Amino acid sequence: MITRSIFTMVLVAFLLCSVHSQNKSSAQQDGSGRFQDDVLGIAFAKVGAVEKVDGSTYRMTLQSSENFSAHPALAQVSATDRLFVDLPGSYGGRLFLDTPSASQLFHNRVLVDSVNTGQQKFRREYWIVYAGMGMWEGVINCSTQAGGRYCIVSLIQNIRAGKPGEEVDGKPLTAGDLKGKILASLQDTTNVLINEFTTFLASVQIQK
Repeated sequence: MITRSIFTMVLVAFLLCSVHSQNKSSAQQDGSGRFQDDVLGIAFAKVGAVEKVDGSTYRMTLQSSENFSAHPALAQVSATDRLFVDLPGSYGGRLFLDTPSASQLFHNRVLVDSVNTGQQKFRREYWIVYAGMGMWEGVINCSTQAGGRYCIVSLIQNIRAGKPGEEVDGKPLTAGDLKGKILASLQDTTNVLINEFTTFLASVQIQK
């Protein structure tokens, strides 16, 4: 019985170490603070503390904007076989765009355009999803395809903008008006947070 218990403990420790090693960053940082992951085929500039959250995604926390009641935001870059938008605060995680559940949320994709960084041309989507209690999730989701895979670069921000139907100055807030206000903040080039994300997006390079 003792031998079996010891074996079980060793097995659990091995599995935990295996999971940790899979998520361990394989990127190398050069003297300028730039990261490169040859396994995923991506490189990017450091705009915050870098964390590898799974086998395909790096994440950084960006400085919170001083306006529009913004909470700390996340900048992410992923190399993936499937397109997705990450909605941790509203949907609960990644929404893969090729699934039936995605079609039910497409009305939260309020604007689609493109951006050319000089390195790559990205399809850019603005997602604004109500998360409850006056909180909204605003996401800038940029994607491009190279080498048979997708590179997704995103900004994820929780914003307290108000509850639809709530009266402010004698007038009820509408979902459309609130989404418009949040969209304007995500496009505000004077916003420090948006500028940090723009710098991050422009730094991403993909090995084709």
